Amino acid sequence: MIWFVITDEPVDQSPAGKATNLLGGTAQQIEDRLESYKEAGLTMPLLWPPFRDVPTSKTMDDLERLTEEIMPKVNAS
Repeated sequence: MIWFVITDEPVDQSPAGKATNLLGGTAQQIEDRLESYKEAGLTMPLLWPPFRDVPTSKTMDDLERLTEEIMPKVNAS
């Protein structure tokens, strides 16, 4: 399971030698990271929004952006 949140500001996503199940950043950063996961063989990641620490309206907006904007581009690549 990969926790994700779409932010307005870019987030440093350098691996720094660590593995993580957190995915945060702009829509473009998330799209780029999901494309790299797909290239590595992860074709069906389980993406999960953080319901506890993020307002429900933000969570629902992020889910909508993920399904309507980001995933179609990732699947097309």
